[in-house]
Formats: sequence, structure tokens, C-alpha cells
Amino acid sequence: MTGEDDVAALIDALAHDIPLVVDDLDLLPYPVLAPLIDAFRTTPTVFLAAMSPRHVVASASAERWETLRPMFDQSEALAIPLPPLSLRETADLGDALRTARYGADRADDAWHMALHHLSGGSPALVREIVEAAAARGRLHALLPIDPQSDALPGAVVASAMKMLAPLDARERRILAALAELGPVPHGHLGSIVASDVLARLHDGGLLSAGADPSTSAVSGVIARMVTDSSDLGDFDDERRALARELLLLSRQSSRLTSGEEKFCARWADAAGDASLEKALARILPRAALALARSSSPCEALPVAERVLEAKPDATAFSALILARVALGEYSEAERLLDHYPVPTTKEEREGALHVHVNVLFATCTGIDAALERLRTLADWAPDDEAWRLRLECSVNALSLSSGSAPDLPDDLTMLDPHADEETVSLTEACQAAFEASRGDSARVHELLHRRHQTHGMDVESNFTVFRLHAFALMMLGEDLDLVQRATRRRLLVARWEDRQDDVALLALTDASIQVIRGRPADALLSLGLIDGSPTEPVRIWCEVVRAAALVVNGDLVHAAAAIERIDAVSEDWGRGGFGAVRDTVCALFDAASRRPLAAAARAERVLEQAQRTMPILVPVLLRFQLQSGVPAEEVLERAELLTQQLDIASLHAFVDELRTMTGRDVARLEVLTAREREVVQFAASGFSNAEIAARLSLSVRTVESHLHHARTRLGMGRYERFSSVPASLAAGSR
Repeated sequence: MTGEDDVAALIDALAHDIPLVVDDLDLLPYPVLAPLIDAFRTTPTVFLAAMSPRHVVASASAERWETLRPMFDQSEALAIPLPPLSLRETADLGDALRTARYGADRADDAWHMALHHLSGGSPALVREIVEAAAARGRLHALLPIDPQSDALPGAVVASAMKMLAPLDARERRILAALAELGPVPHGHLGSIVASDVLARLHDGGLLSAGADPSTSAVSGVIARMVTDSSDLGDFDDERRALARELLLLSRQSSRLTSGEEKFCARWADAAGDASLEKALARILPRAALALARSSSPCEALPVAERVLEAKPDATAFSALILARVALGEYSEAERLLDHYPVPTTKEEREGALHVHVNVLFATCTGIDAALERLRTLADWAPDDEAWRLRLECSVNALSLSSGSAPDLPDDLTMLDPHADEETVSLTEACQAAFEASRGDSARVHELLHRRHQTHGMDVESNFTVFRLHAFALMMLGEDLDLVQRATRRRLLVARWEDRQDDVALLALTDASIQVIRGRPADALLSLGLIDGSPTEPVRIWCEVVRAAALVVNGDLVHAAAAIERIDAVSEDWGRGGFGAVRDTVCALFDAASRRPLAAAARAERVLEQAQRTMPILVPVLLRFQLQSGVPAEEVLERAELLTQQLDIASLHAFVDELRTMTGRDVARLEVLTAREREVVQFAASGFSNAEIAARLSLSVRTVESHLHHARTRLGMGRYERFSSVPASLAAGSR
């Protein structure tokens, strides 16, 4: 349609009871819009129209607003402004675009959360962001696009500018200040932002769900656009006003988020108001700690010193030390650690232990000295058996993180009958990590089962327990869907809340899983999420994962540079699992450089060490032997001997491959891992996938994956039921 005559012809062609549906009514060219509204007024045709909210239409142009106003004001017309999409609707639209346009699988929860956070629920932005993700190869990465570092596509910029257009200068400044807060509880937003401004932000799709449904945050693309706006000007007044409102909330016993407390530490001015000064004093120690863990740790130093000038405070002292660690000032951090005040309460001891582990992990001056120093902290509570167990668990967690083999004392599993739940779970997690390093899959799942029943990976509250569980399952190469899903969700939350120490560890974990799954490009993207300079041990592990990803990706030039950097790591630090991983990456490089004999020789040297510390590497190392010309029968014989010691899925799969290659029959029971046998046992007993998932604390998708692999290894058809499996299978699985 181009004008009035076309509109009249259309209306005449419609029967009175046939509806006319118009999408984006407010965006139609004016020569069509005006006669269409006139026809609506004068004919009985049912007229359904979708348009932008009232304030968006009103701010577009006076002439257009006068034409469209009847759609909002007349009683016989019902205007339904379309709100932003919900998280579920964003996920559905994103998945539809992924599958229909690009043939990609449905995304996981973390990708959906990131897409919704970036787009604010705007359908136009969702489409543009999915298209940008496909063009940049990020359909499986954590973030479809990264507004903090990526150049935004022009279509995304245009859509975002259109969303910002209805806001006046003051509202833009308020939006920029809100972007600095991170996720904010809904109740807090209603108290610190005027209701009319908040309504405009919501209606315009400028706020989206935060880490959980009870919070909102400025959508990622909008935050980038508004903070980069050249006409934003100085908005310190808006910052101070928000900080004052937050202090008033805090004075009323409302607990502020970490982002809100950091914001108050930066901008609150409580001078002259004793009650607000008192509220700010309560906030500052926690704010200093949060700043020390953020992307700007230098800001923690004056805040912590301000607190310590007034009175001794363990939280502020911890913040001072962690800020020095984050800034790479390790000698100063160790000096401060020597003056750490002896904690007097259980809560203070836990905080102090966290600080000691972080400092000793970061300084990388020798694992033996670090472990011995941790054990001396038992003197803080010599009669507390639970405290001793927590220390031993922390010692072993530090050993694993620093590349050393776990070394659990024999009495660690002899728990004090009065030990609390967290101590028991931490002890079991350490034991599981130790058993995983020995390749005992059945024992690992037995140790993890109780905690997974009550908590599960997705909602595990103890970060150390989560890391140990993830390590154990990664060493077995099992339940990687579960581990990665939980890791990616935590990584998103940590990034939104600017907890950079957690971001570094979680990004490293996600990148490691991506390498295991053969997705090197996504592994490199995950490592790119780490802002600033990580601690030395994290940097070393990142170099290892980066080198492996570069080799698999075929970039041997940059892989050689990364390998040169990890070869410089001292042998004193690089004991245990680290040495096995480093040599395996070097063997990968040799194989990719067409030096199969060199790869096989290196694999032979490291195989025994891998059996003791990193069993998931064993089938990779055996494959180097096969690729160098060693007969398949010989490699198979060796692999079958190793399955008697190591119960891991990847080794069983490699044995299957070799048996097929050599024409030998595949055994029916031995080819399944302990977890697969457990799942098959329930399936053969008649349990549904959902029931199996509930009993084993797995996702239904993970159960389906185990059953699929079990059918493949048992030579069963895709739809063959496990009720047809011989009873010996179920008996054997027990």
C-alpha cells in the first residue's frame, strides 16, 4: 500500500466480520497510517493492531501521536502495548532462530540467560544478536556477543538507539547509574527510582532479568550504548542520589547486594547525617572486600584503609590482602598475611582460611611451604576436630589447584560424629577428587551422591565443594553436560556481579570442558572472558588450556608460543597432574606437527604419571601409540589391562574402538562405565528417565545421554528397550 486509495480498496475488499491485523502500526508511513486510522473510525471492520508503548509513540513526532492517540484514548478501541519478552519467550525465539536459520541445536540455560540479559527482551535485538552470534561462531559460546569488548554490529546499535530514543537526558543519566549497580532486587528499584521513570525503563525493554527472577539489570547492549553516549554528560548527581536512597534502604535493615554496597562506597555522601554515616560504616568493610574481588581492585585499598583507621576489622584486613593479590603485589600480600589477626569466631576463621588459600595459591612460591603454612592454622582452634578437617580439605584443594597430586591422610575419612554438614560435604568432595585421580568412577559417584541428592550441581552453595565435584567428574569425563551447565550459569552470575576471582576459575573450568568436547574455538572464547591479570597459577593453567585449544584448532604458531610459556614453569610447582597435562599438550603439538614418533615417545614417558593423577589423559596417550604405528592388537591389550585399574568412560570407549578395529567381539558388561551401568540397571528395572534422573540427581538430558552411549556400546538398536537386556547385566552392574 502506498496511499489513501490503496487503503480504501483494502477496506472495501474485507467483509465486516473479517479482522484486519496490523503489526507495528506506529511504524507505517504516514500516507498509509492516516487513512488507515480514518477507515478504522468509520467502518465496522475488526481492527487489531500491535504498536509500541504510549510514551514511545508520543515521543516519535507530534503529528504521528495525534493520529494514533485514539488507539489509546477512545473507549471503543483497545490498544495493547507489547511488553518485552519474558526469559522463556526470549529462549523460545532464540532457539527458533538457531534451528530454523542456522541448523544449530537448542541452547542451554546460560546462553538463554545471556541472550535475554543482552537484549532486554526486545524481539528485534534478539534477532540481531542471534544473527551476530552465528556470524561470529558463538552459537555455543557463553555469550552470543560480549558488549564489554566486542564491536557491536550496526543493526544492534540501530535497534538499541531506537529503544533509547524516548528517554530524555536525565533519564539516560539515571539509566547509566543503574547500569553500574548490576542486578538490583525489584523491591530496591521501586524505592530508589521514581515510579514514572521506572515505568518508562520497563516499558521500553531497557531492564531485563538479572541472575535470578527477583532482580533486574540494565540489559548488556543498552548499558554499553548509554555509557558510550557522547551526550550523556556528567551524572555524578544522579549517582549520589541513588547512593543516598540505597543508604536509606540499608538504614531500614534492608540488606544491599554486593553491587549496591560497592556503589555506595564509591558515591555515598553521608556527611551531616549521623544515621546515614552509621549505615555507611556497616557497609564499607563488605564493600572493600567486594571491590578487592572486582575488576577494579585498586578501589578497595582506600576503602579498606578508611575502615582500619577507625577500628580493627577482619573483613577490611582481608580486603586489603586480596586487593594486593589481585594487583599482583604478592610480596606485600604475604607481608600482610604475617600480621593477620587471630580470628576469635568460627565465621572469622572461615574468612581467614579463604584469604590464606587465595594468597598461598597466588604466590606460587612452592607448594610444600604453602601446605605446611596452612596446617599451622590448626593452632587457631586446636581442640576443634571439624576445623582440622576443614584445613586438610583446603590443603588438598590447594594441592589440586596447584598441579600437585592429592595426598589425603588415612584418617581424613574418619569423620567426627559431630561434624557439621559443610565439613562432611567438603571432606567427601576432597575424597571424590582423590578417587577421580585414581580413576575409580564407582567410588566417586558414591561419594558425590549424597550431596547431589540434597543440593545438586546447579544450586551447590559451597564454591569449594562445587569446584571439587567439577574436578572429579571432569577427571572421569562423565556428566560433562551437568558440570558445564552449572559452570556456565555460575560464570554468568559472577561476571554480572563483577566477581573476577570466581570468573577466572569458572572460565578456566568451562574452557577445559570445551577442549575435552572438541570445541577449541569456544574454549578460547571462554578464556577471553577473564578480565585483567589472573593469579600466576590460574595464568599457567589458562596457558595449558589455550595451547591445547590452539593445537586442536590448527593454529600451531600461537600454540608453540603458549607451550614455550608453560615449559618455563618450575618443576617444583608443576608436579602431579600438571606435568601429565603439559606433556600431553606437547604430544598433541608433536602429532599436529606430523611428528608421530616424537608424540608417541612423549606419551610413553608420561603414561604412568597420567594413570596416577589424570586418568582422563590415558586414552589420549594410548592413541598417540596407535598413530605412531604400534599394532592395534598391542595397544588394545594394554588398554584392556588399564581398564582393570581405571573405570572411566573415555577409556572404555577407546577399547570399544580398538575391538571394532581388530574385529574382536565387544564385551557386553565391561564396556559400560560405572555410571552407565547404574543408569541401565534402573532402566532395565522399569524406571522412567525422569525417575532415574531424580534418583541419581542428574538432568533428564544426562540420563538420555548415558542410555544412548550404553545402547551403542551394547550393540542395541536406537529404540530397543533395556528390559530386553539379560539379567546378568543388571546383576553385574550391582
